[in-house]
Amino acid sequence: MSVSKTAMITGVTGGLGGALAELYAERGWRVIGVSRSADAKHDACERLVASEQRSMEDARKLLAEEPDLVILNAGRIEEEVGEAGMPLAEATREIYEINALFPSYFAIAAGESRRRPLDVVAIGSIADGSPSSFGPVYHASKIALHYFYTGVGPIANHADPGLRLRLYRPGVIKGRLSWAPVLRLNERGRKVRARRCEGAPEPRAVATRIADWIEGDGWVGSYDEPLSFRALRVLFALAPNLTYRLQRLGWRKGSRFETGARARSRREPGASL
Repeated sequence: MSVSKTAMITGVTGGLGGALAELYAERGWRVIGVSRSADAKHDACERLVASEQRSMEDARKLLAEEPDLVILNAGRIEEEVGEAGMPLAEATREIYEINALFPSYFAIAAGESRRRPLDVVAIGSIADGSPSSFGPVYHASKIALHYFYTGVGPIANHADPGLRLRLYRPGVIKGRLSWAPVLRLNERGRKVRARRCEGAPEPRAVATRIADWIEGDGWVGSYDEPLSFRALRVLFALAPNLTYRLQRLGWRKGSRFETGARARSRREPGASL
């Protein structure tokens, strides 16, 4: 009788994480879910582990479960913004921590040990290719994750051929969080976003694509990526100053916030436009 392999999935209570858990359970894997909430539950998981996912020690404790596959799917996106659309400090810290810093710690912790083969797949985003005024913290955190895994992965694999640090980049996934970027958008921008959200794939479809890709030997995988995203990535690499100018133009056209002069005049007593 063959022993089933163990898949560990973080962010298992979210849409994509839950779909991945169900898919791997159906395929005969033993699934360990990971959540920051001690009360979290998911029927597809044989066991659910509560972890803050903040430190090297948290990473080592998860690795002590001896998984064969780890999918670092937990993530955060901006769901609240400050005055004029500026990021909030605490949200910025949390987003970087879960989207980029902990996956980086996990990669380092995985490289400390020399035991059976381990496949670590970090879930990035097609938004990792260029900056965005409409999701600056999320985009920056995913860019950091992308650079870390594609930079450290070869080092780790050379030191231990049984350790693979890989990256998968999905796009918009249908669900509540797909609408988060509208926080900074005006009505015209919301309509553009609506077309993307309404046409986005269901979590199960994305989970199936990811799981099938994991079975192969690719190092960086992507779900369907719009031509506009590819163009922006190339433009950012070749002409960052021009990209900055385009971001300024895009913010003026798509932001729901008034210009600095108009906003200030509204706050000043007795001021008129």
